[in-house]
Amino acid sequence: MLSRTYASRDNAARAAKAQWEKLQRGVATFSLQLAEGRADLYTEMPVKVTGFKQQIDEAEWVITTLTHTVSSEGGFTTSIELEVMINQ
Repeated sequence: MLSRTYASRDNAARAAKAQWEKLQRGVATFSLQLAEGRADLYTEMPVKVTGFKQQIDEAEWVITTLTHTVSSEGGFTTSIELEVMINQ
């Protein structure tokens, strides 16, 4: 719900679109733990995954949380949290 009055129809449409995208974030999430770390990955990066069920492989994802870990037991690993990317 937009709680203010906008100066123009275009401004109101942009605000409505931004609010809609905010509401849609987190509708579908996906997490991965990579056995080998990937220092080249970054948040808000669009990614495509393969080797999972069809609905997951066909979706476009965006990285929302990225955690790199270095330990003597596991070496360098990366944990990734993804959200389905909203079509613009």
